[in-house]
Amino acid sequence: MTIKAAFPLSPKFTVRARATPSAPQLALAAAQLQAQIAVAVELYTIPLYLSACASINKSASPNAATAYSNVLSVCTEEMMHLQLAANMCLALGTTPNFTAPVYGVAPAYPDGTPILDPDDPATGDSGVLNATIGNIIDILPVMLDIEVPTEFESGALLPPYHSIGQMYDALVGLARLCRSVAPWTLTNQVSNVFAAQPFTQTIGSFSDLTSAVDVICEQGEGKAQSPPPSAPYTASEFMIPDASDQLAGAGSDASPLNTYSHFGRFLTVQSLNLTSAEVYSGTAAPNSAENLTLQKNFAALITTLNGIWAGTVSSGNIWSMTSLMGDVTAVWQKGNIPQWTPVS
Repeated sequence: MTIKAAFPLSPKFTVRARATPSAPQLALAAAQLQAQIAVAVELYTIPLYLSACASINKSASPNAATAYSNVLSVCTEEMMHLQLAANMCLALGTTPNFTAPVYGVAPAYPDGTPILDPDDPATGDSGVLNATIGNIIDILPVMLDIEVPTEFESGALLPPYHSIGQMYDALVGLARLCRSVAPWTLTNQVSNVFAAQPFTQTIGSFSDLTSAVDVICEQGEGKAQSPPPSAPYTASEFMIPDASDQLAGAGSDASPLNTYSHFGRFLTVQSLNLTSAEVYSGTAAPNSAENLTLQKNFAALITTLNGIWAGTVSSGNIWSMTSLMGDVTAVWQKGNIPQWTPVS
């Protein structure tokens, strides 16, 4: 008896080679994860910066008013950055996952690798990013660390990254490798929240993605410089010289504020040397009435964001900061620290 006769092949089955993902497909999966990480980082900045902004008693002094307007303008641009990062996700074939950030825990990849490990010459800080909510005096060094320009950093484009710019450089590198297999879909991408801009708000190609990354990095860090400036640093050294990279048409981010990078604007705030008389302080009261209102409204925003980019909710006026800024200010004015999510 032959082996073939003893073990006949069933007509229901055929033998085939196991499919092996191609290099572009592997790069696409990595790019999708990196885009999700970008969404998480951009969202991470918003409650942190809004809390710092609302902690400034802008009527206390001209310096306080200047600091308030500088931080508020950065918050406005961070919302644009979140929109762009979410659109990158869809372009790469993954729906963005908006999850409320948790402070006091280092933001990390799913495997636990920290995302950011900045080394900031303006503050002397180094180490894994792990922010807590606080007033502008307490949190400004961390805000500068988050926005530290990439030209101050070195090392391979591997997490934890030493700047947000490095994180986006890694995304561009992965997108370049997978550009032939990425879907570049425009479905559910958002572009009607902000006014028309000199830069593209939707991502339909690798070129669009790199342009959006350039906008995010220039607004955050300023125009790349080689060699970088030397200490002591001033805001005028970290500009956004190209009008095509500046946010346009936002009342909370008017000229000349929108010509300075986030790092530059935070240097301006640093130079003002605000005192406790110009800033609210507080104690932890996560279940105060004001904090519960903040938590409710922030949770509703997170739900709305997920619905918008999933195509189940109309975009509407999602970036109205009036309500959240009012909520956060009310917490500070009661003498408490903002708590954006419920304490488990």
